[in-house]
Amino acid sequence: MQQLRKNNATTTCPVPTYLGAISYAFLAPALQEALQASNFADKTHVVPGEADDWCALHAKDHAQSIIFTSDTDLVLYDYCLDTLVVFLHDADMSAGLKAYSPDQIRKKLQLRSLVPFAFVVREGPQDTSQDLARNAQDVKRDSTQYMDFSSRYVTQVAVPTPISDKNGLLVTLPQLDVRVSEFVHQALEGAQNPLVYMPLLVEDPILASAWNSGHDIRTLAYSLLAHDNMAVLEYRRKAQGIAAQETSTYSAADLPVPVAELEQQVSMLAEWAALKAIDPELFWPLFALSLVLAEGKSPPAIPLVLRIVNGDFDNTWTFMHLTARIQAALYSLRMFAQIAKVWLTLNPTPGSKLHHSLSSLNKQMQNFPPIPKVFSVPGQSKRVLANPEELKGLVDEIYKSVGIKLPIENISNRKRKRQAREADRKKKAGQR
Repeated sequence: MQQLRKNNATTTCPVPTYLGAISYAFLAPALQEALQASNFADKTHVVPGEADDWCALHAKDHAQSIIFTSDTDLVLYDYCLDTLVVFLHDADMSAGLKAYSPDQIRKKLQLRSLVPFAFVVREGPQDTSQDLARNAQDVKRDSTQYMDFSSRYVTQVAVPTPISDKNGLLVTLPQLDVRVSEFVHQALEGAQNPLVYMPLLVEDPILASAWNSGHDIRTLAYSLLAHDNMAVLEYRRKAQGIAAQETSTYSAADLPVPVAELEQQVSMLAEWAALKAIDPELFWPLFALSLVLAEGKSPPAIPLVLRIVNGDFDNTWTFMHLTARIQAALYSLRMFAQIAKVWLTLNPTPGSKLHHSLSSLNKQMQNFPPIPKVFSVPGQSKRVLANPEELKGLVDEIYKSVGIKLPIENISNRKRKRQAREADRKKKAGQR
């Protein structure tokens, strides 16, 4: 993103096609969400720690396993003799699968384990395969360097301790995004400073991080599972690099009030949306917009907001960054909804003010749309959620609800003519 901005220092931003998968900031949770809504739901699992370790553990316990991976070190674990490893770049279904047998590789190299071979490859990558095989047989297995290297491939996976609710009953956590799952397991294990790695957003790198938006919502989410003096370390962009931003959590005594305020805010806008017959796919982006506007910065022009909500990319950095800010607020709400479900699972007994507020929020957030429905990608085909006139009226009301005076956009004659030509072109294209 920094290079893209440097190459396009003016107000124009090209469609970032060459960024590839980086353009899809929420690709991983979207794929996970799709799998969990498919016929493969019962085969899809989110596990704490490295997925590699769990794949290896599964293959050790189940004969005739095939591991699909992009990591070559999956051949180093000890498996059943008939275990196969398929690298994703070789998984061409039209030409057949190219699989590797760790057992056959060991026999060919005349080694009982491939871990010493990998160790000497790291130490002498320029050596021939025959030299490496001989060196592997002479490795000092009790050396500190080798023991540090091999521990990953011989140590058993640390299975998490079963989780119980306040009544001592074992519970199953709800489906969580990977980042949320990582935080939940750290918090429940009593970590003093849980680490949360925020997705890399497609934003303007010369402006403040878009993750500043929604930070209050994420703080509430973290606080639900916090213990005394816990501070979360969020890794996100700061200036031109990535740094850990410390987030102090609310105390148990102070938490109910801001959660109740959020519940009231959601309820009021939900009632308004019901009167206006607004679908969830439009309601939640508008709610995220209200959070961004409440930050107190210069309010964006209404036409820009309309284009962003409908995904009508206008090739400007302003469009890119405001889109990222709204998406940061949206994903913060998604994180809150998931962590609130965890809290309700662990605290099933009603009666407290916090339980009442979270139960209400949980009910209202049940209709939170899947990621592809509310997270657009700049440069892709637009998704019209409402016609411009109707949408303008709704956005005007959002501005008024936050107490912000509608901004007046100063348009030059040249820009007005360009917009008129563009509108005329779109109209003719629609007629064709």
